[in-house]
Amino acid sequence: MSIIIKEILLILAAYLLGSFSFARLFTRFYSKVNIYKAGNFTADAGNVYRNVSKAIGILCWLIDFMRVYLILFLTQYFFLKDNPVLLMLVGLAAVVAHYFPVMHRFLGGHSILPYLAMLAYFAPIPTLFVALSSGIIIIAYKQVRFSKYLMVIMVPVVSYFYNPLKNVKVEVKYLLLASVVMGVVNFLISRRHNSEI
Repeated sequence: MSIIIKEILLILAAYLLGSFSFARLFTRFYSKVNIYKAGNFTADAGNVYRNVSKAIGILCWLIDFMRVYLILFLTQYFFLKDNPVLLMLVGLAAVVAHYFPVMHRFLGGHSILPYLAMLAYFAPIPTLFVALSSGIIIIAYKQVRFSKYLMVIMVPVVSYFYNPLKNVKVEVKYLLLASVVMGVVNFLISRRHNSEI
């Protein structure tokens, strides 16, 4: 099997793993509720938290985060020890799958956590700094949407200045590219959500 085929298979595997909706599974198991008919009509941890169970919603958030982080960790450990750019593509595939899962007719969640998990893997300290700043804004000003965009945009910026400390695992330009991808994803999600409403 050629190297290119192996790389494509890794990306596809990450997408398929990211496509599975734990929000949908846990909601059906816990309450028999069709999550697509509750709240904002999305299989999203936030929707589960608000309309089904706070505990189950928190569990879904944790799983959404850990799934992407573990996909990256295991892929690097077993397959891509020296290819951070391809590893980032694997991470992006898992992240995009959360929002557009093929297993659920491309109707996925809205949470920023899968993307945050990818950022935390590649740039842990900058991500922590931006996440804490965003959390303060949410608590103080209730600006959830603004905080999401802040996390998308600011991690590459903070990483650029933090990079001399050698704690960022990929070049900043690739983090910036990932933020552009997430900007497009957020735009598509917003349009989809508005059409559903």
